[in-house]
Amino acid sequence: MKNSCYKLSLLLSALLLQAAIAATALADADDAVAWIKRMEEAVEYRNYSGTLVYMRSGKADTFRVYHRVEGRQVTERLLALDGDGAEIIRRPDELICIFPAQRTVMVGNRENAATARSPLQSRLPEYSAVLRQYYSVNVLREGRAVGRPVVVVGIDPLDDYRYGHRLWLDKVTAMPLKSQLLDSTSAMPIEEVFFTSIEMPELLNEDAVLPSLDTDSFTWIRQNEAAAEHAPGMPALGWHSVDLPPGFALTTETLVSSSAEGVPRIHLVYSDGLASVSVFIDAGVAAAEQAEGLSMIGAANAYSVVRDGLMLTAMGAVPARTVERIAHSMRPGSAN
Repeated sequence: MKNSCYKLSLLLSALLLQAAIAATALADADDAVAWIKRMEEAVEYRNYSGTLVYMRSGKADTFRVYHRVEGRQVTERLLALDGDGAEIIRRPDELICIFPAQRTVMVGNRENAATARSPLQSRLPEYSAVLRQYYSVNVLREGRAVGRPVVVVGIDPLDDYRYGHRLWLDKVTAMPLKSQLLDSTSAMPIEEVFFTSIEMPELLNEDAVLPSLDTDSFTWIRQNEAAAEHAPGMPALGWHSVDLPPGFALTTETLVSSSAEGVPRIHLVYSDGLASVSVFIDAGVAAAEQAEGLSMIGAANAYSVVRDGLMLTAMGAVPARTVERIAHSMRPGSAN
């Protein structure tokens, strides 16, 4: 269950952005950027609840989402309506994953950027100063989603190291009501996330973001994340890439350990300001589990290599060539 919480967050993630500018100017890229910039405020600091569908690779998962804001403090609960009814609860200082079938609760802190964002928001584009260097950003048209008027924003990559996005943004509130992740080589979206119903009340009752289960008798596992430093079983930190795709740079470096297993893991995040790739460096992986090559987790590609007895895995919602290049480029030691 080492990666269960992370993978579930990845699976649940996939929608939301920002928008609400004059509906008359639909051709200027500046308007599209304004929609994107405004999205982050709407997604993070507006109360909403609704039913969310996540589709990829012929599979659909449905979730109930409750997002509550009080004094700029955000609490969020996501309930899987399929399978065993797993729950994720995001609080200001921690991320809680509840697995009813295993009667287990996993708790992680939110001190670093990887866990500080909403599981929904983490799969959506957000604006950065370098966005226009690697993507074309445009307002494409008006339309409707979930019975509401929307503006459709397109974000298209300028090379083949990134995916594109289509966003259906509510014209009144800036909430993303539908999102698609696109690969120029395929006629079908890699993934699609959309609300089938949504409410955006002025106030949301605190009960909506409390666990639906009594977890007192469950097994609780706490994961600790700290600034990366040397740990037993690991070479000195300072791992770096010697051949990043254009535009990607290191944004986060942490050391993660699980009190249940006690095995350290280095976690690096590389981003171009829009797309992100996580690199996990694991010690103590059994030889039978050291499978190299390409795999998929939801809409994310993952590429693993073994180096000096360590398992290195690059993973992200990017084309396969991107994670493969980053995985093969990792080296121990400082980049300087």
